[in-house]
Amino acid sequence: MITTIIFDLDGLLSDTETLHIKAYQQVFEAQGYDLTEDVYSRHWIRDGKGVQEFIDENKLSLNVGLIRSEKAKVYDELLKTSLNAMPGAKELLMCLRGHKRLALASSFYRSNVEQVIRFLDFNRYFDVVAAYEDVKAVKPAPDLFLYVAERMNVNPSECIVVEDAEKGIIAASVAGMKSIAVPSKYTRENDFSLATHVCDSLLDVEKIILRY
Repeated sequence: MITTIIFDLDGLLSDTETLHIKAYQQVFEAQGYDLTEDVYSRHWIRDGKGVQEFIDENKLSLNVGLIRSEKAKVYDELLKTSLNAMPGAKELLMCLRGHKRLALASSFYRSNVEQVIRFLDFNRYFDVVAAYEDVKAVKPAPDLFLYVAERMNVNPSECIVVEDAEKGIIAASVAGMKSIAVPSKYTRENDFSLATHVCDSLLDVEKIILRY
């Protein structure tokens, strides 16, 4: 029996991947580097890598600390002016609350995660919120999902993970959990062959979950 639904955040419930891309593009442009959406989508979203790996792999003579701090400033400003929920996100959470236990598992830092769900008024829906600081390895490692299961005292087989990216679906599979992939415009080319279900939008997820 499925008792617990574990959601990703960026690109699934919140349209924050767009803001991350804009922030990185602005910062890298100021340093003379043109960061495209395709490159960002492949490196950060699909592969789950960070800015240090990006600088190393592209042999860029850039200060990682500077990039991170400047990106954080730009991103914070974008959150205040341009943050939106993904279509159907609030409706899905409202529908499932009371039928299933809900949790959130994000590879981003807790401060970022809590800021987003507070702005969107989503924090009320989740029994557990797991973030970067809670585990040794983030997606595609299964640690975040297993951490949530442990915190909620449920078996992994009782959980369904809802994700928009390949790395999250891989993590769910390794954790022994069913999964629903909801590709975003940045992840449509990802490999979702390990997903239990693939949906076109969050509007289709409710029907699948309530079958279990």
